[in-house]
Order: sequence, then structure tokens, then C-alpha cells
Amino acid sequence: MTDAEHRTVDADHRTADAERDRVRVLMCPDYTESNPYQSELIDALADRDVDVTPVAVRGAFPLLSAARRHGVPDVVHLHWAHRFLITERRFPAVLAAALGVRLLFEACVLRALGARLVWTVHNLADHERRAPRVELAVRRGLAAVVHRLVVHCDAAAASVRETYGLPNRVARRIRVVPHGNFAGVYPDDVTREEARRRLDLPEDVPVLLYFGLIRPYKNVPSLADTFRETDLDARLLVVGNPWSDALDREVRAACDGDDRIRAVLEYVPDDEVQRYMRAADAVVLPFDSVLTSGSAVLAMTFGRAVVAPELGCLPGLVGSAGGHLYDPEEPEGLADALRRAVADADQLGSMGRRNRAVARRLDWGRIADRTRAVYRDAALVGANRIGGDDGDAEPSPT
Repeated sequence: MTDAEHRTVDADHRTADAERDRVRVLMCPDYTESNPYQSELIDALADRDVDVTPVAVRGAFPLLSAARRHGVPDVVHLHWAHRFLITERRFPAVLAAALGVRLLFEACVLRALGARLVWTVHNLADHERRAPRVELAVRRGLAAVVHRLVVHCDAAAASVRETYGLPNRVARRIRVVPHGNFAGVYPDDVTREEARRRLDLPEDVPVLLYFGLIRPYKNVPSLADTFRETDLDARLLVVGNPWSDALDREVRAACDGDDRIRAVLEYVPDDEVQRYMRAADAVVLPFDSVLTSGSAVLAMTFGRAVVAPELGCLPGLVGSAGGHLYDPEEPEGLADALRRAVADADQLGSMGRRNRAVARRLDWGRIADRTRAVYRDAALVGANRIGGDDGDAEPSPT
């Protein structure tokens, strides 16, 4: 064989090895149009020989239909499990039970076909609690079927273990992969002064901001009511699209009548996000339940201090150095946190700088490396054993 032929064979072998090293993933549900979390993760994984195909939850058997269209993948990566179970139709518990059986059936079939199953647990349950008992039972069953569960922090891992009542053999399947930042997702070239000038806000008064989709569990009307009951020399911006017409009316009623509060109840285009973030000194997230929070990571990416409850990943992510946390069980908890934030307004800038530094370390390259490690970890699990001891392997470093 000539040298040229040897080089051709070697090149063919390298190509074959590269193809074997590539990981094919179906990711469901597909939120890439509305949530940068998925699109940033997918883009970073593509640079690490992971081919991700996002698929929507639609059809009688969405996961099996996707596998038929695209081929059985190496990994099926599930996100936001409530999307498979919860509907707006009547009799939500009955429908959730039927859809839960479908989800578990599809997961078992895919596993039998050789796909590895990974589930990122973003929330412990549907925030609106439309079928809580059924959903909890389905989530427990799903945790027993998947090869690996992903959470965003150690506190979330503990909450998942406790809430779902996972036995040790299943709990050992949990892996921690942090939530990535939003650097580069939104424009960020407006100064604080320019942002306040555009929004007609005073330069020397602390500005607190709620930003994001307004849903019942986020307690936005309560935030406005709480702020109104204070005599703080500050401004509150409430910016976001309400979940429903009824919630829109409730938020407007809570904000009306106080010149310190301004409500912008509409979808905010990507290029306008920076205007509100840059104008604010702190972002307030008055949630009554949260496991992980993209809103907190967004605020930190923009270098804002955070006011939030001591729930889920927030204490470890924000801590006392990055904002003002409060006990959500305390009736005056939110009000006291708002007062502390305004009283310590001179410290909000340094808190924001700390948060930006923390957010920078949550780059998607590292997140993708760890996610790919979870895929590889799942691939090492013994084939097709449901409820067996496949979780007993030592966890990969987190």
C-alpha cells in the first residue's frame, strides 16, 4: 500500500472514530423560540460533537413519533415535565393521569430501544398546581425510569430527593449541572444614565425592578401591594406580560394610585431588555415557589443585585453578597428585604458587580461539557434495566 493510500485509510478511520464519538440527542419539549436556556445549551453542545434535535410535544405519542422521524437517538433529554402532563382543559387530574401513563410508556419503549434517558428537573411541579397528586406520582415514576436526572444546584438535588421520595438507588442518578448565563443573548451597551433618561426615571433614586413573564406563583400583585405599604423613597418597575387577562387586571389594580410604581404589562423585545435592567439597581423576584431561576441568572448577567426568597438554588446563587434574601414564610419578609435594599442602596452596585462575576463563570461551554459528561455517564449504564441498580455507579464530578 502506498503512503497516499495509508493516509487515506487513516483519514477514513479518523472520520469513523469522530462519527462514533458524536452523540445524537432528541430534546423535548422544544422551547428554543421562547427560552434562551435551550438554544444556548444546544449551540454549545454542537461545538462538542453533540447533535441536538429539539422536538415539540404534539401528536398521540410525541416522543415515539420523534424517534420514528429522526431515528432512535443516543439520548432523549427531557425538560419541563409538566408540559407532557398538564393541559388547560377540563378535568386536569384525569387528563394528567392519562398523559402520565403515556409519558412513562414512551420512556420505557425508548429505553428498550436503546436510548438513554436524561431529565432536567427545572421545577418540582407545575407552578399552578392543577393536578398535584397525579403529577407527583408521574414524576416519581419518571425518576425511576430515566438513567440520569439533572438539577442546577445541590439544594435542588436535596429537594428533588425529598419531594419525590426517591430511594437511594434512584437518588444516585442525580447530577448537578448549573444554569448557564445569558451573556451575549441580549444587547448590553446602554448605560445606566441613558436607560433612566429613556424611561424618565430620576437619577438619584433607587429603582427596583420586577422583570419577566407574570404568573400567579410569582406574586407580582403582592409585590406591588407590599411596596405601596412602605414609605420608601424609591421606584418600582413592574415589567412583563401577564399570564391571563384576570392577572393583568389584578396587577394593574395593585400598581395604580402610587406614582412610585410603573407597570409595563407587555412583551418586551430582546433589544429592550437592557433598558430596564440597566435602569434598575436591584431585581426583585417575589416568588412563592422556585427551584432554579433563569430570572435571577438574567439579573446577575446584567450585574444587578437580587431581592428574592430563600428558596431552591437562590441562597447558593445569590447569597448575602449578591442581594437581599428573605424568608417567604415571614409575613414581613419581602417588605423587610425591600427596606434593606433601599437603605443599603450604595451597596447594590457592589452586589451587582459580584453577581456579574459569578454569572461569567456560568458560561455555556462549561455547562455543555458537564451536560455531555452526563450523556456519557448515562451511556455507561447497564442496558435496559428499569428500576435496577443502575444508579449505584459513582457520580461524575460536579
